[in-house]
Amino acid sequence: MSDENGRRAGSTIRDPLFVARDTVDRGMQELYEFGPFRLEPAERKLTRGNEVVVLTPKAFDTLVLLVRNNGHLLDKDKLLRMLWPDSFVEEGNLSNNIFLLRKALGDDTEYIQTVPKRGYRFVGALRQFSSTNDPLAQQRQFAIEMSPDRYSSEQVVTAVPPTSSRPSHIVAVMAAMALAILAIGAALWWRSSVRLSPRSQWVQLTNFPDSASQPALSPDGRVLAFIRGGQVYVKMLPEGEPVQLTRENLPKSDPTFSPDGSRVAYTTLNLQRFAWDTWVAPILGGEPQPLLRNASGLVWTSPRQVLFSEIKTGIHMGIVAAEENHLGARDVYLPTDELGMAHRSYLSPDGKWVLLSEMDKDHYFLSCRLVAMDGRSQGRQVGPLGGACTFAAWSQDGKWMYFTANPGGVSHIWRQRFPDGQPEQITSGPTEEEGIAMAPDGRSFVTAVVLRNTSLWIHDAKGERQISLEGNGTNPKFTPDGKKLCYLIVREFPNQFAWKNPGELRIVDLESGRSEPVVRSFPVLDYDISADGRQVVMWTTDVEGKSQLWLAPFDGTSPPAQIPNVEGGQPRFGPGGDIFFRRAKFVYRVRPDGTGLRKALVNPVFLQFGVSPHGRWIVEWAPRSGNEPPAIQAFPLDGGSSIQIGGSSTFLSWSLDERSALLAEHFVVPLAAGESLPRLPAGGFHSDEEIARLPGARRIDERGIVLGPSADVYAFYRGTIQRNLYRVPIP
Repeated sequence: MSDENGRRAGSTIRDPLFVARDTVDRGMQELYEFGPFRLEPAERKLTRGNEVVVLTPKAFDTLVLLVRNNGHLLDKDKLLRMLWPDSFVEEGNLSNNIFLLRKALGDDTEYIQTVPKRGYRFVGALRQFSSTNDPLAQQRQFAIEMSPDRYSSEQVVTAVPPTSSRPSHIVAVMAAMALAILAIGAALWWRSSVRLSPRSQWVQLTNFPDSASQPALSPDGRVLAFIRGGQVYVKMLPEGEPVQLTRENLPKSDPTFSPDGSRVAYTTLNLQRFAWDTWVAPILGGEPQPLLRNASGLVWTSPRQVLFSEIKTGIHMGIVAAEENHLGARDVYLPTDELGMAHRSYLSPDGKWVLLSEMDKDHYFLSCRLVAMDGRSQGRQVGPLGGACTFAAWSQDGKWMYFTANPGGVSHIWRQRFPDGQPEQITSGPTEEEGIAMAPDGRSFVTAVVLRNTSLWIHDAKGERQISLEGNGTNPKFTPDGKKLCYLIVREFPNQFAWKNPGELRIVDLESGRSEPVVRSFPVLDYDISADGRQVVMWTTDVEGKSQLWLAPFDGTSPPAQIPNVEGGQPRFGPGGDIFFRRAKFVYRVRPDGTGLRKALVNPVFLQFGVSPHGRWIVEWAPRSGNEPPAIQAFPLDGGSSIQIGGSSTFLSWSLDERSALLAEHFVVPLAAGESLPRLPAGGFHSDEEIARLPGARRIDERGIVLGPSADVYAFYRGTIQRNLYRVPIP
């Protein structure tokens, strides 16, 4: 049987080492300790002292397999077959689980050893105990031994030999005890198990060919609001026709109802000014009106009180409580890093706690956070470990916290008992879910169910053809000779809600179509290719979440090597082979061997995009002087002042021959001989129309365009993303 066929038919394959999926009885007896950790497979619990270590279900299963086979090498293919017995998945899924485990276990001791190109081995000093040493485990095991699944009721009663001198009432008492313990075991199992919501009970509320997202329910639960095509819609439930409330061109997000249900508030984003404002529209029709400037993700906490996100300085965004007119404003939460952004907030039913979603300094969503409404502390992270948490909600009684998160690379709904229960996943399957609107009766919620069909394509003299045949291909970059293309394979395609997604770096020969990993089992966040095409620099994170840079040769003659004494991300090769990267809010440069570390720019930056092919310019999203909003700017690497390209969406990149530039994602503009920048108006471009009027400018109506050796060769994304709203019963 081939590896691929074996992986697809994994449920029929057995190996003496792999027993995790079939040994419930054994699992009930197992207790393991290593270092400060205690692993209880039957309880699906990992603890460090008195603290529960939160893991995704697949990461937990991976740990159990490794621990049960302590000291043995577990082959990657076998691990994939055991963890995903009914589907074909990429190795990146396994490496992501290993990454999450190492992050959870810390780096004080190496517990998981990587055997290059083979697999993984658990190498911790392991102590194994029988459940007979644990009274609760004894009860669970006795309940299993006496359960009807193993013995009939007659067998239980006649378990005492007929010649026994014990009275019959003792036998009856023992049987009653067995049944009682069985009930205790069943209750424990029911309380600790994860109960998924069956898809057959999901009720579809919209049926659009494009996307309906970010649902909100009116206080009485009779009206549904959502975003479609950048506009706000409402729909009377269950069978009303959708009605469009807004028509202006600015992108919109986060609809929410006023306490009386008569208005819908929503956020608008002006990328030219980087301005987040809140507007309101009557649900019965009428012109939208501004409510609060510099306010996003607004929700009402009482008829006159609101909670919203507000930019303080630069891009530093915190959570603020105030009256509708901004009087009495006070901070509820501010990220400790001045580049952090707290985007959405959700008040508990008792008004004492706030759930919030936030981005880190690299503008990636973190796990959700729980803080006190009084604003006296930074609170703590909640929800699944390592999951980009984009939306949250509370149950009506305040006993449960709900999250949209993607710890395994795919976005699903999770919940966690307030205040300190363990996260459990309550939706699963091939689709993803985004957003949570709780029904007033507390028996269901509404979410957007996502179906994606997106792939990576290339356009050249041969026409158009698909590059990534399986998985989600993203972040393409051509090698300097234009003959090959690198890209990442990730679990979840990057989107407006969650675009931090490590993947496996691959390279494809554009002539033969052959694709292979650059480095196997190495989760990469971002990368760049050297000017000579011989090396790749990769950005990844360690178990503590610290950013690291690694170098690897394309020919595989040596393993990846970490650049010493460097912590940062968004690496780009520049003049002389130096590597430019961003750490905190500054750009640094370093030689590949780790020497010559120094600041590359005096000015602070928010995001780094790229270096021009001839090494004259580096493009950054950076703040401007005074109170001006941040903008895309080109900084000369030989010193001097930056040149403003345009607002926050006016991205700039080049073809490899530097004869053309790509502006605002869609416009290819020819460059004059010897020039690296297009003809710029004073203060940069203020609209797409200005770019379109440049001599020779042409628009390419594809997504994610990356120019190749010339303007006629480029990579892009193609496919569909469909979102519709469903009502999901709460399990």
